Amino acid sequence: MAHLALKTDLSPKQYDYLKKIDISAKALLGIINDILDFSKIEAGKLAMESVNFQLEDTLDNISTLVGIKTQEKGLELLFHTDPSVPTALVGDPLRLGQILINLSNNAVKFTDTGEIVISTELVKKDGAQITLKFSVRDTGIGMTAEQAAKLFQPFAQADSSTTRKYGGTGLGLTISKRLAEMMGGEIWVESEPGQGSIFSFTANFGLGKEKAKKRFKPAKDLRGMKVLVVDDNATSRGIFQEMLESFSFDVTLAASGQEGLTELEKASESQPFELVIMDWKMTGMDGIEASKRIKNHKSLSKIPAIVMVTAYGREEIMQKAEAVGLEGFLLKPVSPSMLFDATMQAFGEAVPEISRITQRKEQEAKALENIQGARVLLVEDNEINQQVAKEILDGAGLNVTLANNGQEAVNAVKANSYDAVLMDVQMPVMDGYTATRKIREWETEVRGQKTEDRKEGSALSPQSSELPIIAMTAHAMAGDEDKSLQAGMNGHVTKPIDPDQLFASLQKWIKPSEKRAQVQQPEVPVERLETDKAVPEEEELPKDLPGFDLSDGLKRLQGNKRLYRKLLLKFVSDYCEAANDIRIALDAEDFDRAHSLVHNLKGLAGNLAAKDLQAAAVNLEKLVKGVEKATRPSKELKLKFSELENALREALLSVQSLGVSAEAQLGKLSDQELAAIPAELAQDIAKRIRDAAEMGDVTTLNAIAAEIKMHSDTCVPLSKQIIQLAENFDLEGIQKLAGALHAS
Repeated sequence: MAHLALKTDLSPKQYDYLKKIDISAKALLGIINDILDFSKIEAGKLAMESVNFQLEDTLDNISTLVGIKTQEKGLELLFHTDPSVPTALVGDPLRLGQILINLSNNAVKFTDTGEIVISTELVKKDGAQITLKFSVRDTGIGMTAEQAAKLFQPFAQADSSTTRKYGGTGLGLTISKRLAEMMGGEIWVESEPGQGSIFSFTANFGLGKEKAKKRFKPAKDLRGMKVLVVDDNATSRGIFQEMLESFSFDVTLAASGQEGLTELEKASESQPFELVIMDWKMTGMDGIEASKRIKNHKSLSKIPAIVMVTAYGREEIMQKAEAVGLEGFLLKPVSPSMLFDATMQAFGEAVPEISRITQRKEQEAKALENIQGARVLLVEDNEINQQVAKEILDGAGLNVTLANNGQEAVNAVKANSYDAVLMDVQMPVMDGYTATRKIREWETEVRGQKTEDRKEGSALSPQSSELPIIAMTAHAMAGDEDKSLQAGMNGHVTKPIDPDQLFASLQKWIKPSEKRAQVQQPEVPVERLETDKAVPEEEELPKDLPGFDLSDGLKRLQGNKRLYRKLLLKFVSDYCEAANDIRIALDAEDFDRAHSLVHNLKGLAGNLAAKDLQAAAVNLEKLVKGVEKATRPSKELKLKFSELENALREALLSVQSLGVSAEAQLGKLSDQELAAIPAELAQDIAKRIRDAAEMGDVTTLNAIAAEIKMHSDTCVPLSKQIIQLAENFDLEGIQKLAGALHAS
């Protein structure tokens, strides 16, 4: 969900929060994986990957994860990567990141003031193989040689007081030691009490295709320009100097705001400073004050551009920097690409397209172009998982059809043509393994038939190979992938869904667009695409809706009126029998079911801002939750249920007043509207929408609606009704509408 939210329109602050939620959620998953890893290490079952990756990507992730903790403690986090270190590597980036995060988190834990420096250097290069040395240096409490000797053992820490003061289990260093050894290296520590610690390890990697070294080339008029670095941290100054000089700049260093002003004043008029990299938090004069003086300096022959750098991502600092009129703002740790981009933008230069991030995005977009338009059957029983996967796939230009279980998937594959199937493995009715085996059996039968006997439009043509089926599973245990392959699946992706992993698998198995069978795809009507951008007047919400706090409801949905209205209408169709269901459970004294129903209704009411209904559900829930049958006050129970029933009735009536009649909610048209549709056309439409509804194929329903709208004006009400029901995923309503058309 965080991944999907990051693709919407966001302010920089919202993007930052959501990005950290996304990465932190993955870090939490990593903690669980640590425990599993330790078990696998003990059993000798841990395997290492060998994939192409960019070192800078791994360091960026560590920057985000560890940077939050260093900001909280007021520490500076700095990265120093020697220019000789290749950035394109072949190895296991996940395990490399795991070691660095373990060591960095330890450094933050035992450091109260100062800095954390993560450095990388080249140890050895032998053909296509290299050895890198990574170090994490802190200015923390340090340790004695005796304490250091206890490290790297399971559940061991420096001394018994460490756990009480700092927490932790002592597993991280043990896992790090084993991972370093599995990467062909070793790990060690250098430390003195009160002098901080340096944890270092080596690891072997293959060389990837190096493309990054040519990307940091400034425009000709900026090459060799004079740059001043103002920072009271000597390590930080040295890192900035090395990066800026690699961009061809002439760099001068200053250790304070006042020293920086002096350097600017004594520069010659013919060769003034054109850029200042200014740290914010410095003793004496801070970066904001120093920047103000520079911008208002009357004696300088040229006022330089200023990029503010800080280890503390506070909103007020950013606002102050903007108020002073600075040209850029960066958060430490600063990578070469970040510094280069900020420098170019400070002088109004477009960031070169060859930059790593842009280049990667272009490559990804080009790869996705090959599978755009492909038809994918998504087989998943969980609605939230359906939504996440469908929106990710829709966003990549794929045509997605949903199936709720394995049996629906088998039926769908037999009746339609798909380019790939994403198959959940655990589902009711029929699991994914069984469904896959049945699909493979059916494919074998189809291959055995004569070409003229094969069903037109089936997933297999005479020349085609088997339909790609990719397993989706929440299990990350060894053997799961083998089990999927044995069932006849082609690939395997894990949940929670990683978009990169998902698209990589789809690109592997879906044929490029020019090689796919050209099956006529239904088009989404233009009118529906337009309603996604703006709410038509007939779909606007009223100013007031009895029983609902519309302003609160809209606030929850980021002001999306169309979505709010859609959820309200779905509430009518799904919960019109809710009170009756609760009454039946109460009469049978099935209080567990009653509690489940009331609790579900309470949550829905809260999300829809149905205040009266929510309050009534809360009151009834208190009486049916965790109380023995004999102690439940029957009179009060009847009273609270009556209040809930009334509140639900009022809420349903309110929603029906939105302009969609109760008859329309049930998928019915008026007798006159039905009679106006030619009998033969009505029968044809009835069959087609019934078939689409059985498959859960909303795309086809919308295509049918667009088609019949063009037939004649008398079919316009029917077209609108199908679109409305399809948008609400009211497939039962579609079936009722098909019945009404058939009877007419």
